[in-house]
Amino acid sequence: MSRTDESPLSPEDGHRKTAALNHLLGQIGLSNGDLTQWWNLVGDDLLEGRTPTQAWLAGDTEAVTTLVKRWYEASTGAAGRASGDPEFLALLRAKLATLDERVSGGGPLHRSA
Repeated sequence: MSRTDESPLSPEDGHRKTAALNHLLGQIGLSNGDLTQWWNLVGDDLLEGRTPTQAWLAGDTEAVTTLVKRWYEASTGAAGRASGDPEFLALLRAKLATLDERVSGGGPLHRSA
């Protein structure tokens, strides 16, 4: 899956495109550390087993973009379904309340800020 049929991205376009993908990955919930791990350590079948960085550097920018877009669409779809399920939302609220009690009550979890 190389970009042999397309002109290569300019460095500026490449930076803009990776910034846009990182934004989508952040919307999914990846932190900066998670982003680094995902780009450099996680291979995917859509990328022929390569990491996103390996595929990107090989010129397979569209395959990486497709992977992120599919993940984002699946994530937003799941969030939409979950938000329409009152029982699931009640379960989440109960779990958050329990975690908040543990943090506030000096249990094993502590707030850092």
